[in-house]
Amino acid sequence: MKKRLSHNIRVLGLLLLLILLLFVNACGFAAKEPEWVLSTPVDGAYYQAVVMLSKKVPGYVDTARENALREISTQISVQIDSDIALTETEANGIPSNDLISQIRSSSRNRLNGIQLAGTYQTDKDYWAYYRLSKSEYRFWRNQQKDLSVQQAISLLSDFDSATGDIAVGITALLKALELIVDFTDMDLSCEYKGKQVNLYNELFNRLQRLPESIKPLYASQQLAVIAKTRTTHEIPVSISYLKDNQQYPCSSFPLAFSFIKGAGDIEKKTISDTQGAAKLTIRRIADFATPQQIALSPDKEYWQSRLENPIVKKLFTQLQFSPAYLTLLVSRPKAYLEYSFDNSAGSAYKDILVKKLQDLDLEVVKEKANADYYFKVAIISHEGEPLPLLNQHTAKADAYVELLDVASGKSIYSNNLTNIKSTGNSLAIARNKSELVAINEICDKLLFMLVEQHIMN
Repeated sequence: MKKRLSHNIRVLGLLLLLILLLFVNACGFAAKEPEWVLSTPVDGAYYQAVVMLSKKVPGYVDTARENALREISTQISVQIDSDIALTETEANGIPSNDLISQIRSSSRNRLNGIQLAGTYQTDKDYWAYYRLSKSEYRFWRNQQKDLSVQQAISLLSDFDSATGDIAVGITALLKALELIVDFTDMDLSCEYKGKQVNLYNELFNRLQRLPESIKPLYASQQLAVIAKTRTTHEIPVSISYLKDNQQYPCSSFPLAFSFIKGAGDIEKKTISDTQGAAKLTIRRIADFATPQQIALSPDKEYWQSRLENPIVKKLFTQLQFSPAYLTLLVSRPKAYLEYSFDNSAGSAYKDILVKKLQDLDLEVVKEKANADYYFKVAIISHEGEPLPLLNQHTAKADAYVELLDVASGKSIYSNNLTNIKSTGNSLAIARNKSELVAINEICDKLLFMLVEQHIMN
């Protein structure tokens, strides 16, 4: 019994000793935190960042790295080579702070060779020490600049050699600018076609001169149209590129149409053919205002949607291309009304029909030859059953209504309204009233439907 007790005491002692050693080691580990945790090292050869995050932050290791990249990027000095370059940049609508912000953002996204120099953590927190060699970064960025310059020179040459394929040339010019604009704080001088030039200035100047060289044109500057009718009009247009005093048809060039005044259903975008030709398709003009105008211009959105660099996108957005204009002389649909009652010209009740057609936005004309649409209305009255107990007479009327297209002579719609009843103190009065009742029936049941469904559809 004593031996077992002695054995248990020894085991318990060993356990206590082990716990004590673990505690001492833990205290020693906590006390040996790296110096960089307490103070960021000072070393002129590196950009450095020490970041700390709670371990409760989801993905704290990756987040710490992102924070370090952001901090190091703010330490990278961005300088514009000369006051002249800075002045030119501001004068052309791109503030220097925007440009510097873009260069910093680009640098952060492209940081290469960043090193994780150390980590430290406790139960609750995580520290990371990142650094980037300044000399290695400068060497790497110069390599990137030189590569971009070579590619941009080739793209500039593609633009300069473009004539009819200027749409492809514009794409090349914008791509060259995207390659170069992030290096405008560096020396961008290079040799191009035997001359020493600043590559950014060459690209920028060509972009600024682009609008004066693109010439959109309508084959006709005016068009008479009827509003609110489904009549398709196709108007030829063209686009050309002026270079060295010679005009070249622009092949496969994106074009855009837009209402400057008015509204309607048009084809808003198209692409020119190999001869620089295209067409504007007008399907419907939505209101009666006149004149209206439709502008034709290069489809800037075609290139904007393909740009990634915000500075180049801003430069391109600021370009003002000169549009061509089509003037629309808008009129209401013209209608001619042929009316008869009992095979004669009818009474003044015809004016009710005329007023209804005018209320439905039709212009009623006196000559059929001047009309777009032809309404034929004929009413025939019949004697009805007498009502001797009431001392009244009755009449019935049948109405025939037809809508025709004047140009083709084809019938668009026809219908009959029958047994339209009316009463009066005499048969003559009853028959006379049947004309008025029939006209009101036509107005209420047919004319609105005819105009909305078959004319202004």
